[in-house]
Amino acid sequence: MLDEELKQGIRNHDPTTYEILMDKYSKLLWVVASGILKNVGNQEDIEDCVAESFAYLWEHPEKYDKRRGSIKTYLCLITRSKAIDRLRKINRITTLSYDDELRTETDDIEEMLVNKQIINEIYEFAQKLKQLDSEIFILRYFYQLKPREIADKLNITVKEVSNKLYYSKKSLLTQIKS
Repeated sequence: MLDEELKQGIRNHDPTTYEILMDKYSKLLWVVASGILKNVGNQEDIEDCVAESFAYLWEHPEKYDKRRGSIKTYLCLITRSKAIDRLRKINRITTLSYDDELRTETDDIEEMLVNKQIINEIYEFAQKLKQLDSEIFILRYFYQLKPREIADKLNITVKEVSNKLYYSKKSLLTQIKS
């Protein structure tokens, strides 16, 4: 089924369309949510994020804009946002301090996540980096920590965090362009 047909089915609140979307994208959305919640959340948290993503699309079909990407990309973005919100909620409960800002400014990496539909590829890229580089990259772009928070958490300098992020992004951009 094409995105346009899916979108029309969602606008008409067609239960069959909803089932098709769940069958087609549940595993992918599970990967997106679990990538963010793997060290702090449990299976129920991940399931809730996935379910909330489908529910959000169902309740707000008018917010999907096909010019910004496919329904698949849109669902991944919703799931990522729900998982980050859940992560922050869990961390507040366990008294870890995180930035109160719910959304950070869009930068090149996040733009690529939406426009290139490569969330999984970016995560796989991060896993292939050296251990420290990988941890810094994931903390910054998947957990949305600020460089200062990362430096404090890993007991390194902010300059070292910035340098490693710079070279990781440069490597990622080179990989994507090739």
